[in-house]
Amino acid sequence: MNFEYIRRKLADTLPDYLYVKLLYRKTYGYFPNLKNPRTFDEKIQWYKLYYRLPIMTRMADKYAVRSYVAEKGFPEILNELYGVYDSPDEIDLAKLPDSFVIKGTHGSGMNLICRDKKALDWTDCCNKMKCWLKTNYYRLGREWAYKDIRPRLICEKYLENSEAGELIDYKFYCYISKPEVLFVCTKRYSPEGLRYDAFDMNWRRVNACKGKPQSDLSVYKPDNLDEMIDTARQLCGRFPFIRVDLYSVDRKIVFGEFTFYPDNGLIPFTPDKYNYYFGDLFLLRDKNSTP
Repeated sequence: MNFEYIRRKLADTLPDYLYVKLLYRKTYGYFPNLKNPRTFDEKIQWYKLYYRLPIMTRMADKYAVRSYVAEKGFPEILNELYGVYDSPDEIDLAKLPDSFVIKGTHGSGMNLICRDKKALDWTDCCNKMKCWLKTNYYRLGREWAYKDIRPRLICEKYLENSEAGELIDYKFYCYISKPEVLFVCTKRYSPEGLRYDAFDMNWRRVNACKGKPQSDLSVYKPDNLDEMIDTARQLCGRFPFIRVDLYSVDRKIVFGEFTFYPDNGLIPFTPDKYNYYFGDLFLLRDKNSTP
């Protein structure tokens, strides 16, 4: 009997507090200190359990977030939307362009990246999307912001940085309206897999890793970095922590997503000192406070 099977069984029965503690212990070998959390991942567990504002659900929803970004004054950074669907049976593949991206609105990792639809096994894709729609993502990790999101599919324009032959992802770690550290994600389609390189807001390298190794290539500072930082600052609100994901394609900023719980708080930073560095920036506030 494997752990994933046990986890799904426990997810059906255990209360949030106990489930979160057991999941953390499975990763770290000890229970999180939820009375006085110190590391970033301990604080993420506290965040899941005690910091619950209704606006977080809207911001975590891959479709509903679009209206939030527009209301904040940034409609121009939204990616082109081809459609939103309650079922893959509603998608007319013939009407979609040759390349596109389909995402589940209600969780993480539910992504279909199509670079050439002629190469798709559409039946297999539909089966995957139907599984996404049946998945209660909140139950698996107790990431509260996902709990009440209506499961849907959205189809958006495929993006790529032509100079890199891939899409470069800029993930801003923001604390109470202030972007502090940026993780640049590259090699998304490479055989060796995704790479993360961290920088501060002055483009000085931060030698921190989080689940993924650093790239062995030079990572170049985007020409519009200052504009991206300002955009992240205006979008992030006064949450104790939020990650703002942006792209920059042909010098145009494109919104990716908001994330409140990177890696579900279950992948540590290395070296270990960065678990405390990022944790010290994460100032917990009362669960009833507003951002």
